[in-house]
Amino acid sequence: MRLKKLLLSVLMMTLAGSLLAFTPTAAQISQFQSLPKAQQEALARQYGVDLGALTGGAANTESAPVQQTPVLEPVVSEAKPAPTVQAAADSDGSLTQFGYDVFGNNSLGLTIVDNLPVPLDYQMGPGDVISVQTFGKTNQNLSLTIDRDGSINLPDIGPIAVAGQTFAQLRKQLNDVIKNKTIGVDVSVTMGAMRTMQVYIVGEAMQPGAYNVNGLTTITQALIASGGVKKSGSLRHIQLMRKGKVVSDFDLYDLLIKGDTSKDVRLSSGDTLFIPVRKNRIAIEGQVARPAVYETKDDTTVDQLLSLAGGAKPQAYLSRVSVRRTSSNGLQQFTLDLSSPMGRGFKLRNGDKINLSAVSMSLKNAVAVRGEVVRQGALNFKPGMKVSDAIGSIDDGLKQTADLNYALLVREVNANQDIEVYQFSLLDALTYQDSAANLTLQEKDQIFVFDNGLAQDYWFGSYANSKVKSASGSGKAREALDVETGAVVTKEEDTTLNIAGTEEVSDAAELRKASREALLKPIMERLKEQASYGSPAKVIEVSGAVKFPGLYPQAKNANVASLLAAAGGLTQDAYLGSAELSRRVIKDNRSTFDRMNFSLKDAISGKYPVALSAQDHLIVKTQPGWEEGMVVELQGEFVFPGTYTFKRGETLKDVIERAGGFTEFAYPSGAVFSRERLKRQEAERLKFLNAQLKQEISAMSLRRQGSTSVSDPAQAIAVVDQLDNVVPVGRLVVDLNYAVKGDKLANLMLEKGDKLFVPALNPVVSIVGEVQFSSNHTFNPNLTVEDYIASAGGTKRQADTDRIYIVKANGSVELPNNSFWFSRDYDPLEPGDTIIVPINTDYLDGLSTLSTATQILYQIGVAWSAIKD
Repeated sequence: MRLKKLLLSVLMMTLAGSLLAFTPTAAQISQFQSLPKAQQEALARQYGVDLGALTGGAANTESAPVQQTPVLEPVVSEAKPAPTVQAAADSDGSLTQFGYDVFGNNSLGLTIVDNLPVPLDYQMGPGDVISVQTFGKTNQNLSLTIDRDGSINLPDIGPIAVAGQTFAQLRKQLNDVIKNKTIGVDVSVTMGAMRTMQVYIVGEAMQPGAYNVNGLTTITQALIASGGVKKSGSLRHIQLMRKGKVVSDFDLYDLLIKGDTSKDVRLSSGDTLFIPVRKNRIAIEGQVARPAVYETKDDTTVDQLLSLAGGAKPQAYLSRVSVRRTSSNGLQQFTLDLSSPMGRGFKLRNGDKINLSAVSMSLKNAVAVRGEVVRQGALNFKPGMKVSDAIGSIDDGLKQTADLNYALLVREVNANQDIEVYQFSLLDALTYQDSAANLTLQEKDQIFVFDNGLAQDYWFGSYANSKVKSASGSGKAREALDVETGAVVTKEEDTTLNIAGTEEVSDAAELRKASREALLKPIMERLKEQASYGSPAKVIEVSGAVKFPGLYPQAKNANVASLLAAAGGLTQDAYLGSAELSRRVIKDNRSTFDRMNFSLKDAISGKYPVALSAQDHLIVKTQPGWEEGMVVELQGEFVFPGTYTFKRGETLKDVIERAGGFTEFAYPSGAVFSRERLKRQEAERLKFLNAQLKQEISAMSLRRQGSTSVSDPAQAIAVVDQLDNVVPVGRLVVDLNYAVKGDKLANLMLEKGDKLFVPALNPVVSIVGEVQFSSNHTFNPNLTVEDYIASAGGTKRQADTDRIYIVKANGSVELPNNSFWFSRDYDPLEPGDTIIVPINTDYLDGLSTLSTATQILYQIGVAWSAIKD
């Protein structure tokens, strides 16, 4: 690839040598001659070179294609390094000098232009080549060169003077002459190679000197191809000189700014392009379309400079434009008003620097509306404007999700941009325009409208249809196992109304809360920032039985009722008889709290108004004895099983009597009682045991790496896996036989979420743990524990026979003495009992936690598991 580029350069220099008397070196000719003949011919045809001149052989007898003259070629005897683009050395910071970058991306050197179109007004001269083709009676292809005397020599006709004519005039003349001299012949006249002429580019050019150009080269083409103009050169007074006189004063700005090429004339032989030194330079920056350093002509005004810079941007502040001038008197500052003719006509001088600053971006002559409105944003302010004017009507101005009971108006009150807040009801403001809620607005006021959290798509979208479809069902009954009690409960699918108040309501509440937080956040931050000593942040805290407890802005017109509206209103368990207001006070340079109790009902109605201050804390109390979800579920052998509500203080006996008592098949001694509070405690206990057991297994594994006597911890890991998957049931051991008799210890007080399952009598004894075959057996009062274990195949090798215990049907655990197995005086086994044979923890290298873990696993649900089986 590199050789090909080198040979191409040899060929191009040889081409240039045909015009500039350049002689290629012997090495370059040798490299070209080493190419295949076909490639040599192709390159020679492409660039119009005599192949014989390079190969040393005879010239090609065929006429070579007409050679196009380069647009620009410096007249030099040896190659010069390409000059680098001169960097701008301005004192104007990042401002660039306008116009010079048009030359920055153009490399110097030979630029070949093939198939260059020749305009009809091209003036013919010595050196131009004309192609004449005749066909008809005679067929000829002639290539005619205009001689130095300005004529061409036509075969059989003679010389014809053509110099000074345009290309269009020459074509017409030759067509007429040939047709008059030769009858029956048609003529086609085209342009061959254009003449080469020499011009000079001098002055502040990047590479001044003499250049060979073709007859179509213009001023801009010569400037660009020669590397352009130095930063010190003028772009507005480029002079084309012919025979010592200026024939054109070219202003490059006309081309760059207006696209005007009328003065971009063609060069003639012997012309000189002179680039003088730039005289005037003025910088303009700021809010203009093209900030830059511009070259100006004499008596340039600010208005003319703005036109060069593309005009001022819309945000430019024209009333105060800065002009900085450096002169012999030092640095001077002028401030112009460009909105007046006098300011725009201000005359600039060389070195002036103009800055157009931006207008203030603060909101003027406007109010803003934010949140759940149809048209959010700024509105034109008019004196006397009210909230209803800014929003419109409820139907047209507000979204369907707008909260009509709570809205805020935020107003700037001083030059420090401190704010104060007004609270109002949108419903009152838009329904009754003469009401106090329809506040009169001021300039820069901002209205905040909050979300009510309601899912409006339910009524008008696909949300309702999807919910209706999912709620429809077959109504079939199914049996399900209750994991807390082990009872198999029959449930009617889809026949019970499943109006999920909790999930949907919580979603709406979260949406409403998120909307409040998002809109209130900038207001709260602003109020906290403007707080100072003696002027606390104007915020009030609300807690207790309100929908959205938290911090809220203290509105100028706030009272207890409006503060409760800000917090979303009261919840259903709110107590209206009494509320508490805590207030921080400073006494003797110490901060203390004063507390005041008042009737919330009277404060809301206005009967007993309560004044609110910054940093107050309103506590809304809950109704005494208020409880939700006070239900207990009775399962199994009750006359009327089901879910019963109760009040605090009711007991097991009370609810059993309400359920009609037990059926004749009930087995109260095997009752399973599940409690939510115990379930949570049990879950925490399981997590603790799981983590403790994993830690011991890890320590045992480390010991096992250094000793072969330590046993495999696989069984301990299996226990860990069981602990991960176990579901806590929160079982509480109860004695229903004593409870229904009114025994104070057995008759438990009910709690929310309790479940009681009374199974039918099932005479089964279960054996689980480290036995050969865990199994269930029919109860036989004559069999001992040892007999049941023997019926399960006996114990395994790792069984701990010294710690065998029994989980009774009611969930209690019996730890027998050593003589238990052979003593008939001890309490006998009962139906539903489960015999537990634990693992010997010493067998697993003394894992202390494993004993507790296995015991819990056996106890959780084994009784009800035996019952349901």
